[in-house]
Amino acid sequence: MELPIPKNWQDFETMVCDAQAQRWKSTTLQKNGRPGQMQNGVDIYGPDDIGRPVGIQCKRYKPPLELKHVTDEIGKAETFKGQLTTLFIATTADYDAKLQQQVRLLSDKRVAQGKFAVALLFWDDIVGGLLLNPAIFRAHYPQVVLADVNAVNKERLLAALELGYYGADLWAYILLIYGEFGLMAQADPDELIANLRILECRAQQLLSPSDAAPILDALAQVRTGCLSQKAAKSDWDPVEAQAKRVSSRLQKASSLLPLAESNVLDLGLQLGRIYHHTDDLPAADVRADVKTKVRGILPAASGPAIAKKFVSAERLTSGYRWAMQIYSLMNHELRFRL
Repeated sequence: MELPIPKNWQDFETMVCDAQAQRWKSTTLQKNGRPGQMQNGVDIYGPDDIGRPVGIQCKRYKPPLELKHVTDEIGKAETFKGQLTTLFIATTADYDAKLQQQVRLLSDKRVAQGKFAVALLFWDDIVGGLLLNPAIFRAHYPQVVLADVNAVNKERLLAALELGYYGADLWAYILLIYGEFGLMAQADPDELIANLRILECRAQQLLSPSDAAPILDALAQVRTGCLSQKAAKSDWDPVEAQAKRVSSRLQKASSLLPLAESNVLDLGLQLGRIYHHTDDLPAADVRADVKTKVRGILPAASGPAIAKKFVSAERLTSGYRWAMQIYSLMNHELRFRL
């Protein structure tokens, strides 16, 4: 895809940060410092897709990128205060087989010496990262219309399902973990932290940066609050406020999404509410409503699986087990049937 290159380095840094955050599903990848501050060869810092600390140096070169430029940036990054497993050099240049080979050999040599690895991010890599989230892409290129911007995207539908299901009533989930019932059930607080991480990743993946930002901020405060020591019950009040803020934002997020994703998010929210607030098997009209929504979302090929799952779920006696069954059905069919 032929796209105009950013006119200044600040826009290029933002673009690279957004692109790699999408590719790595990282909520904590961020720019290193502000304009005018010493960056020690690292413009962007944070975890990659498997949690390793990495740095990115952004080079908006008009002339071709050469090995000398790479080694110069390595020298600067050697002074970076913090752990680095890999330094990525992001460039607006096209792929260059000769340079790629030179950098691979240099990186292998450095790793053998116990130093951080080096890799390149070319312009097509960066654009590819932006395209993983149409909302992110539009933030940088509002003048470009993507032909498939509203096409069904399996990964985004899964993101909508998880975001709704786990975020429908976050405070109720926290009470299950930390309240009296959670202690009786021997619930693991680490499970909550894992689910907070899912919500962070899925919100960033599904929503535009401006729409995701308040949700991510509230989730960060929920995590900090849950892990902090508390002397009184009132110490939980800020956590409750932020958890309810997350759920409230998610209730309204469906209006920000294309129809297919909005429908899945709404279904996830409904299943999440049933999980937390329906003690017995949901009423017949509720079950019928959910079944209609499931059939409207999944392809015709999922018909037998839908019928079988809803029949087996009829034998359950609790709302939370019923919701889990239907969520499991949706998750499986979106992954393997769509």
